Amino acid sequence: MGALNSVGLWTIIGLLGVAVPIIIHLLYRKHRRQTDWAAMELLRKALVTRSGQVKIEDLLILVLRCLALALLALALMRITLDSNSAIGEKRIGMVVAIDASYSMNHGEFSRFKSAVAKAEEILKQTAKEGDPVSIVLMSSRPEILLRSARYDPVQVETILKALNSAGPNSLNLETNIELLDELVAELKTPAKEVFLITDSQEMDWAELPPAALNSLENLQENANVFVIPAVTEGEDNLAIESLNYTWGSLRKSGEARFTALVRNTGRSSDESAILEFFIDDTRTKRVAVGSLAAGESRPIEFTTQFDKAGNVRLRAELVNNDGLADDNVRYAVAQIRPGIRVLLLEGDIENVVGNRSGGYYAKVALSPQDSDEEEGVIVNEIDPADFALEKLKDYDVVVMNNVLTVSPSSAKRLKRFVSEGGGLIVFAGDRVEASAYNQSLGAAGEGILPAELGEVSSSETEEGWTMEAAKSDHLLARLTARYPEKLLDAIRITKQFEATPTENSEVLITSQSGNPVLLSRSTGSGTVLLFTTSASKRWNNLPREPLYAILLQQAVTMLTSNPDRLQLTVGNDASLLLTKREAGEFVDLLRPDTKEPEEIRVIQNGDQLAAPVSLTKRGIYEIKAEEGKPGVAIAANVNASESNVRIVESAALSNTLDSTGVQVLNREGSPSKAIKDARRGSELSQRLLLAALIVFILQSILARRFTNRINREDIKDLSTTLQMSQVAAARRS
Repeated sequence: MGALNSVGLWTIIGLLGVAVPIIIHLLYRKHRRQTDWAAMELLRKALVTRSGQVKIEDLLILVLRCLALALLALALMRITLDSNSAIGEKRIGMVVAIDASYSMNHGEFSRFKSAVAKAEEILKQTAKEGDPVSIVLMSSRPEILLRSARYDPVQVETILKALNSAGPNSLNLETNIELLDELVAELKTPAKEVFLITDSQEMDWAELPPAALNSLENLQENANVFVIPAVTEGEDNLAIESLNYTWGSLRKSGEARFTALVRNTGRSSDESAILEFFIDDTRTKRVAVGSLAAGESRPIEFTTQFDKAGNVRLRAELVNNDGLADDNVRYAVAQIRPGIRVLLLEGDIENVVGNRSGGYYAKVALSPQDSDEEEGVIVNEIDPADFALEKLKDYDVVVMNNVLTVSPSSAKRLKRFVSEGGGLIVFAGDRVEASAYNQSLGAAGEGILPAELGEVSSSETEEGWTMEAAKSDHLLARLTARYPEKLLDAIRITKQFEATPTENSEVLITSQSGNPVLLSRSTGSGTVLLFTTSASKRWNNLPREPLYAILLQQAVTMLTSNPDRLQLTVGNDASLLLTKREAGEFVDLLRPDTKEPEEIRVIQNGDQLAAPVSLTKRGIYEIKAEEGKPGVAIAANVNASESNVRIVESAALSNTLDSTGVQVLNREGSPSKAIKDARRGSELSQRLLLAALIVFILQSILARRFTNRINREDIKDLSTTLQMSQVAAARRS
């Protein structure tokens, strides 16, 4: 037994209500005046028998009035019984949650349509008109279609008929269970039921984490929870898992390579798929994927040349019949520049044949003699003392080689430059004062350095330490990992700064000593790269190896246009960082599949200006450049992990959820009978209200009857008449 409304509150109100007629009765007795008079004493003795009868009648009316108020309070308390009872009224509050992640779109008659059909059947056959109902679409962005509304079959049918397909989002089970818990708490019914209608995707349901199991168990304590698997049509699927920039020049007249990773996420092999590549909606390549076994993936590359500067839209698309179209396309954006301008701060004092400076090797690597001066990399070398004279807006990348110290004012300028999208490369050397760098660029200063620099560490052998790539998906780490092992082993480092990576940095390359050689850190729209060894041959032999030029060229390309950073996930909110704009200004945003731009207000996001965008569809989101104000474009793609369409069968799912008490119904057949059989709980409020009304009417009838009988009696004595009149008046009150 329980109560839907506050027990304490309605108990107090009920007791106060019951006390009212008792207090009135006691007050009436208290104000009665007694007169000692011999003649009246004779009359009192004559009325003793009559007054005893009156007291019994008054007491009966008083008890009935108190009982009516007590029953009313209990009805408003909404007493419930945990089991089915003939005296209670069965009312059910229902929360119907439909999995709307994009894997539910799999199949000709999709899993989502099957789930909607099951939801419609459950409501039609098990819900009563007027009972509270909530309907939710579960995904990484859950949508409440109906919230604790009185069940109206016509309204619910209209809502469900409008659901044609699931959205492009993934499923976050824990977040959705929290929402369901909130909706269950809003239901004021003796029985509560939650229906999770899903494809029981292997990725989400096969091995539920303890947090999800605990959430389901807590939900089961407050409601009767059912998991209802939707009907599926096979488990075959190919997906484009990623579309990444691999190598090359992202500037006008440059050539770059991109790689699409195709994965078989189904249970059977596939041999018929074709992959197409598009540049600005023009198909540039069409290639057969070949045979892919279940779980197997294959990278497919394509190379393209860029004829113009600006934002270029890239797209890879699968042509096949795997039953799920959402993951057959992947988007990317490449920012193609007319040329790259580099500001080189040369800190090495000596630069002669046989003892070249780090700046010399950097310039040779970045600007080969056969490169185009207008469309290639232009390097402007200056003395660090002249840094304050330069306008950083004229450059794309700043390279600091063996610079002694960085003043606070220079550190502020560098931070602003990086935050607005610029790139910074820092090379260590024998002139670098680690404490000064930590103070100005490190955590104690502007906080853009990827590591805290320590002491200089020297190899105990003349050969030095070898170098290896860290486990990272970063472009520079991948390039190093793919470099021929024999050539990589020839690279030796004799000296380097010990470095402790900061919280938001990433180690890309390490030496045999275990110390990082190259680290990266993003700040605002830009990135800082830190080499803990020198750019010259004084601490290593790297400048004589081809990897040196490869790393520097790709670093500059990545710092000026990193397509991988411009890929976001559908279902998230993003802030498009802008430059040369004002807070409060409006910019035009073009969304995927729309021709008319949407006005977005520019906001202040920390020390950055940004346009907040909700990524609701896959595709390209772009803010056009205007009047010297640069634009920005990003690509939004579906979460690749949701492409796994393999499912968990009902029996296995039941075993997984056995400890939570959640019931798993069969995928096939009607769930209505099982739901009705499992129902428990009834409410007594209407029965109690009816009883209170009956008692109230009964006391009214008795009071009137007793009063009328007094009025009909022929009493000739004046004092007796007055006494009976007072009794009648009291009963009417």
